[in-house]
Amino acid sequence: MPKVLHLLSRFDFGGTERQLVERLRRHPRGFEPLLACNSATGAFLEPIRALGLDPVVIPWRGIVHPTGALGVARLAALMVSRQVDLVHANDYAMSVLGLLAARLARARFITNRVDCGHLRPGFGVAHRKLEAFAARNSDLVCANADAVRKVCIEEEGCDPERVAVVRNGIDLSRFDSLAQQEPAAPIGMRPGDFNVAVVGNLWPVKGHTTLVEAAALLAERTPRIRFFCAGEGVMRPALEKRLRQLGIEDRVVLLGHRSDVPAILARSNALALCSSNEGLSNAIMEAMAARLPVVATRVGGNPELLEGGRGLLVPYGDPRALAQAVVRISTAPDEARTMGRKGRAFVEAELSLERMQTAHERLYWRALDRPAPPAAERPDRLAANG
Repeated sequence: MPKVLHLLSRFDFGGTERQLVERLRRHPRGFEPLLACNSATGAFLEPIRALGLDPVVIPWRGIVHPTGALGVARLAALMVSRQVDLVHANDYAMSVLGLLAARLARARFITNRVDCGHLRPGFGVAHRKLEAFAARNSDLVCANADAVRKVCIEEEGCDPERVAVVRNGIDLSRFDSLAQQEPAAPIGMRPGDFNVAVVGNLWPVKGHTTLVEAAALLAERTPRIRFFCAGEGVMRPALEKRLRQLGIEDRVVLLGHRSDVPAILARSNALALCSSNEGLSNAIMEAMAARLPVVATRVGGNPELLEGGRGLLVPYGDPRALAQAVVRISTAPDEARTMGRKGRAFVEAELSLERMQTAHERLYWRALDRPAPPAAERPDRLAANG
């Protein structure tokens, strides 16, 4: 059975980490999963260990730090000793270091790309060049949206034949079960309000400043519309300061990190996403699974999820357009319900874990230049845990 080494720096809150957990729950049939990381920390580590997988820790302090070269050597040694056939990297650092190690170990290499190229907090322009280098030199690039694939080809020079789209998946039975549970901590929603969930870390790319300005525009006109932001990050101090200046602390509630997003969505009336950049948004997917109408920026893969009457799309950085869209869904309940129904149907048909599992199987066999065996001949591993 071919062995696949999955690489992730750490297991913090985030869409990339969540999707790796889902992939391991429904691991591609016929492949044995292995896992390596830079730091065995983060909220998603325990769900992975519950699957019987314990990551090998290969520490380093940075890609250009001397320990980066040592990390590459250790990764390559791990690949050789464990007879790894295929390496699947899931984040920026692992894409760069993992590629170098895979070449030393003569293993095939796939890198994930889940956004349309934005500067992350704490990184400079150089990280984008390194990320593009890793994509161009991978055996295959796994993009989670057509928009991401387009960036890899048109802006980064990847061979179109080597960039495949595998959309994220969601475990609907598990999501529905979590949605029925009580929230892990108080949310602060009031009866009679129109409650808008906002799910995403408080990073510049998520556009929370636009959300705050939109909430200020709505404060007097529609006092019952309130926003509840699940996520944490570097923008919190600036957001708190602006909320105080506008006097709308009770209109935009910063909930911090939450592990009970399905329960929050189940108690909300809509979802808003204000990002400047997205791949295939897990927040939108989960809101669609919860049958919520969605207002999101027309960026990245958002149109792929919401066009066709599944939500409303607005320009990035336009508080007035965002406010108008939220008012529209709050005052048109029939239209909002129709959006929610269409969204749920799309998730059921196009974003199931089964579809994601099968797509990764095909991708892995393609990376190894081998034909996929008949389904009946593929041994299962970890699939029962899905």
